[in-house]
Amino acid sequence: ILTCVMDNIFGAGGAGGGNGIGGNGPQQFFASLPPVTRIWLGSTIVITACANLDLVKWNDLDFSRWDDVMGRGRSGRVEAWRLITCFLCVGKFGFHTIIGLHLMTQISTRYEKMGPICTRRIHIPVEGPAAAATPPAAADHPNPNNNNNTPRGQNQQRRQQHNNNSPYYTRGESSDYVFALLFGMIGILLSNSLLLPKLPTSITHNRYHTFFNRHLTFYIVYIWSKQHPHTRVNLFGMPLAAAYLPFAYLVIGYALNNGEVIPVDILHGMFVGHVYFYLACVVPKVLGGGRCVICTPVVVVDLCHWLEGRGLVGGGGGDGGNDGPVLVDVDGVIGG
Repeated sequence: ILTCVMDNIFGAGGAGGGNGIGGNGPQQFFASLPPVTRIWLGSTIVITACANLDLVKWNDLDFSRWDDVMGRGRSGRVEAWRLITCFLCVGKFGFHTIIGLHLMTQISTRYEKMGPICTRRIHIPVEGPAAAATPPAAADHPNPNNNNNTPRGQNQQRRQQHNNNSPYYTRGESSDYVFALLFGMIGILLSNSLLLPKLPTSITHNRYHTFFNRHLTFYIVYIWSKQHPHTRVNLFGMPLAAAYLPFAYLVIGYALNNGEVIPVDILHGMFVGHVYFYLACVVPKVLGGGRCVICTPVVVVDLCHWLEGRGLVGGGGGDGGNDGPVLVDVDGVIGG
């Protein structure tokens, strides 16, 4: 069953010519995916297959109450894995599962290959107290009006060289994508518990989700559409600008529900995606001066750099990874 599902996924992915999807088989296809997408797709297939084959119970993977996570549920034990597995279950094997995996793979591949939004702060490693002191050459000829010899002044100078005094590097990389996913997962879970129960029943119809893979997928759809609004996409044979893609999905979902139920999962993902895009791209421009509200933690950057065999930022082994992925043109059909 799993092989049949995977073959259908790879066949669907082959509709997008020129992006490396749909090679000569599952192994070639899987190897052609960028790293974060590869891990996300692989773990989703494994968890979904285990649930469908009754190796684990569905209600052991979902997220419905914080009490289950904190150890105050029926089992009496901490079940922190629910915070992850609730994003890795697409549903029971069927047509909708294949379409969900196909859309998740396509949009994640596009977002990662075309360069994620960069939220890594421009960083200059400081090694010991001596690094913060004024260099000897500057000490011989002190200039009270020159702040470029301090680490803070060097950071400001580097920002001016990169992106108009932006606090971030110019191009995104894997660590920025990982942080975006973590931000989306946390935002979806918190808003699902705090905001959605307060919505009127005319919107929710008292339907609450316990799995959030579609939420996270449309979270990425929205971010990508905001980052590349003028990119042309093909949605089920209909060409349109990427800026309208999430809203097109919203209309299609509403139509498939016979105009009776708003697809809250799509709307929820778009809402959290808008929050992320606003904090990552709009707020730094409003604040100015190289200030920001969110940034990729150094530990996440170091972990991704270590897995990729690159220098560490926190350990002073690199300059923050300015050499992000080169922007590429990824063609293909997003709708299927």
